Parts: sequence; C-alpha cells; structure tokens
Amino acid sequence: MRSVLRFLALALAWLLIVVTGLAIWLHYTASRGSVAIYATAGVPFAILPGVLAALLFVVLRRWVAFFVSVLVIAGVCFTQGPLWVSQTPQAGDRFTVVTANLRVGSGDVADVADVADVADVAAAAAGAQLVALQEVTPLALERVRHSALGHRFPFVYALPGPAATGGVLLGRSALDEERRMPNMVMNNPGARTSVPGGPRTQVLAIHLPAPMSGHAGDWVHDMHLLKEQLQGLGDGPAIVAGDFNATWDHAQYRQLLTAGFADATSQAGAWWQPTFPTDRIGGRPLVAIDRVIVRGFVATSVRTFTVSGSDHRGVVVSLVTV
Repeated sequence: MRSVLRFLALALAWLLIVVTGLAIWLHYTASRGSVAIYATAGVPFAILPGVLAALLFVVLRRWVAFFVSVLVIAGVCFTQGPLWVSQTPQAGDRFTVVTANLRVGSGDVADVADVADVADVAAAAAGAQLVALQEVTPLALERVRHSALGHRFPFVYALPGPAATGGVLLGRSALDEERRMPNMVMNNPGARTSVPGGPRTQVLAIHLPAPMSGHAGDWVHDMHLLKEQLQGLGDGPAIVAGDFNATWDHAQYRQLLTAGFADATSQAGAWWQPTFPTDRIGGRPLVAIDRVIVRGFVATSVRTFTVSGSDHRGVVVSLVTV
C-alpha cells in the first residue's frame, strides 16, 4: 500500500511539473485559441504547482527530480522578472494617466474623477492629464459630461457605442487630430495632445475584444492591427492606455513593445497589478489586463483603484518625461 501511495505521489509531482512547464511554454507562444489565451493569463500562478511538486520530491527523496523542479520554478520566475525591476528615470515633468473600464456604462464615473484629481504624492506627480475610458455607452457619456470628471477635463473625444464597444479620451489640454482606430472591433479613439514635457503626444484609448469562445480570432486580429497602428505612429512621445484583454504573459502583448514602446508596469517594477474580475471571488481580481504602454516617458508607479459598478479596477500610472 505504501509503495502505491509513493507511486501516486510521484506521478502527481511530475504532473505538476508538466503543468508548470506548460505555463512557461504559453508565455513564449503566441496563443490563438480561447483556451490557450485564457490559460496564458494564469502563468503567474504556475509557481504554485511547481512549489508543491518540489515539496513532494523532497518528501520522496527524489533529488534529481527536485533539481528539475527548481529549474522549472526558476523558469516561471524568469518570465515575470521584467515586472520586478524598476527603472530610475531622469529628472523631468511628472503627471499621471488614468484608465478605467465602465462595464457597459454602469461604472461610477465619480470614482474615476476622485482618483484623477489627486496628485500622486509618493511619485511627486501632479493630477491626471489624461483619462481613457472603455465600455462607454451614450448614457454613460452623458454622465461623464455632466460629472466632475467632465468639468475637470474640458477636452473630450468620444466614440460611445452599445454594450462594450464605446471608448472615450478626456484631456486637460486640447485633443487634436482625432481619429478612430480603423477596422477594430471596438471604438478605439486616438488623438494628439499636450502633457507636461510632451507638447505633441500621441494618445490612444484602447479596448481589445475579449477572447471568448468563438471570438478568439477577433482578439488576435485586433492585436495585430494595434501593433501596426503603434508602428505607424512615427517618432515622438505616445501613451496607450486601456483594457487590452491581455496580460504581460501574452506574447502578442509583448510584441507591441517595439519601436521604443514600454510597458508601464515593467518600468515601475510594480509586478502584479490585477484588475479583473472584481465581481467574483469576493471581489478580488486575478488578472492584470488593464494596462498602459508609453514611449518618451518612464512610469514611476502603477496602482489600481475601485470603480463601483464595474467588473474592473481602474489603473493610475505616474509618468515622468525623459
């Protein structure tokens, strides 16, 4: 009986190692199907089966297998390493950017306004210069315009839409060269504006479609289009904020980080800032799909905040001009 239990424990340990190794493979592979895309979002959790496998190998005194488990655990940690190491920016103008998903218009814009008007004391950054909103319906847009958020951000480029399709950019400074990102599923607005230290900054409010069953192709398609859009922006500072429905572990997301673009969470060394879903598991989000990408700036801090009525947490990023 004891030998049977040892065999089952050993088999379980190796199975856990396979699961952990699969997570590493998912991190480096451009996932295309819904199952693979969703599984990739869980890569950071893969360290748990790896650690459990290592403990089982120790109990079973399988030292070679234990060494293998340590290597696999290290492999998972390596995939997350860039999110741990912060950059030290040069002295420059500081400000914040806010992004929030309003969940088909039901999110409380007052929560966004409260955060957008508060300076980030820890980062010595002034209040928000730019707000990107997703899932903005026509009714939600009216609430935005008549709220404190609308008064504090006088320049608005709005592309409201039904259900989850609408997007809005709000700026402290004028928004010029307004345009809708072409051929994308959602209404993704783009413009040029001025921020401290960046007088002609390209700004995009992004929402990529959720890779639900039967719609993974839309996610892959829009990821590719977004990459083309970023490559076509030319030189100069840029801020891309929104709900990417992708995490650091999705290869397609990291492929956006070319031509000088960088992930704000990685720059700030903020590691894991989960934002979704907040309507399950006691309101504790599990995946970090709301993100900010920048060029010409360095993020010094990234934090999340509650948006009542939404299933996402909002994101506040403190930036310094370089």
